[in-house]
This record gives sequence, C-alpha cells and structure tokens, in this order.
Amino acid sequence: MNGKQQAIDKITDFMKSDRTGMLITGTHQYKKHYMVMALINKHYKNAKVLYRINGMANIDDRNFSPLSKRPKAGEVVRLENNYYVFDAFTSRATWSKTMHHDYDFAIVYPIDAICRKGNIEPIQELLQYRKVGKLFLCSWTDHDDYDYTMFSSFFTDHVIYDAEEEDVHYHNRVLGLE
Repeated sequence: MNGKQQAIDKITDFMKSDRTGMLITGTHQYKKHYMVMALINKHYKNAKVLYRINGMANIDDRNFSPLSKRPKAGEVVRLENNYYVFDAFTSRATWSKTMHHDYDFAIVYPIDAICRKGNIEPIQELLQYRKVGKLFLCSWTDHDDYDYTMFSSFFTDHVIYDAEEEDVHYHNRVLGLE
C-alpha cells in the first residue's frame, strides 16, 4: 500500500539522507505538500523553505497553504517553526524576488501544470540560481498521460501517497473509477 505511514517514513528518511530530490505523487490531492511541510516543521527549526506554487493567487487558498493572507513574492513568512518564501512557477517576474537566499528546502506544488506543458524551466531556474538543500516535487492529481521522467534529473527518490487507506471512495474518484 502507498499509505500515509510509508510516505512519512520515506520522506523522513530522505530528509535525513544526503540525497537532494524527491518526487511525491499519489491520489491525496491536497495532502502531499502539507505532509512535507508538517515533517519539516517536526524535524527542523528556523529552516528556510522556498515554496514555488502555480500562482501567487493560490497561496491563501487553504488547499495550497495554511496562510490566510497572501504574501508578496519574496516576502519571508514564518510558518510555525520555519521561514517560507513564495514565488510562482507560472510567473517569471516572481523568480527574481527569491534569488537572494539559500534554502534548506524547496517545495514545488502542484507540478501538474509543468507536466502538461512539458516545460521544466521553472525547476531548472530554481536550482541554477539558488542553493537548495532538498527539493520536493509534489503532484496534485496523477494522470496516466503525465510523464514524470521529465523530472528524472531532479530526483532520486519517489514516494506515492494514496488516499486509499484513509478514504477509498475519494481515492477511486481521483482515479476516475467512481
């Protein structure tokens, strides 16, 4: 099974390793990136996290982040134990606002738009112009036509976090089985 505990174990192991990139896929649409954020919070204090989202307008949407107020691109925001900086992979204008920092972690979510367009430039740019300790590439919904091999140079670890154990009907709806 690709359930919650195995995802927690694999992500935690990855965080403690010297490996630098992880792809997280599965049917839990809005929980994969939140799991990463929770584990960073559990194991780290004062870490710097770059969250590259699909649009700055989504930052204050509860499905994307716990923020109730939208920060500006590049603005440092404290979330629990750590510091987050946001930019948008859909807006090159925001990228320059996050360049002047080193990051312990970077979260790119949701990577679905990157898959659909086949344009990995937002990830290449992120790694070319910033020092990033650990990179998390998180999907929203996995489609059979998504080719995650386009990201293969950015990750060594892949974890699947499915909703099947927690909510089989939700899991099946995401897969189009219901």
